[in-house]
Amino acid sequence: MSAATADRLRPAAASMSLPLVAQDRDGQVVGALLAVPSGTIVSTVSRLPGHEQHVLLSMLKYAKIKAVAVRDDARGRGIGAALLNRCVQVYWQLDYMLLFGEFETGRDLGEYYTRQGFTVLRPGQAIDVGTLLAGVPIQLGAGPGETFFYRWRRSVR
Repeated sequence: MSAATADRLRPAAASMSLPLVAQDRDGQVVGALLAVPSGTIVSTVSRLPGHEQHVLLSMLKYAKIKAVAVRDDARGRGIGAALLNRCVQVYWQLDYMLLFGEFETGRDLGEYYTRQGFTVLRPGQAIDVGTLLAGVPIQLGAGPGETFFYRWRRSVR
């Protein structure tokens, strides 16, 4: 991908980001979630010869849940689940096909994400995100010390 193309995509990526904030009755922030277009997928697809159009398509179809945080004293009240649920609702309404993210393996959040409707992979596992998008297999999974979770939109399967 050329530098000019990359420069044009940065504002698009920023506008496709989804920040969500949860507040208590006093207006205090108790939780937040940030979802963004996947830099890994964009970068990988941009290096495929003849697939420039799929770069923008990847930004319009796949989103990474970059962070979910809930204030310590607000945990256990369903705030994280509500943020994830709203994230899924928004992206599915926008016709996205895949939501995914990673968490530190030591945090042992696999059961939590499973309860929220995500599939959690074992270390070393990956999913193919390229064949559906560009007709070329592209494996996506977690890095060292991370655990990968994902959720395909049901109509895609």
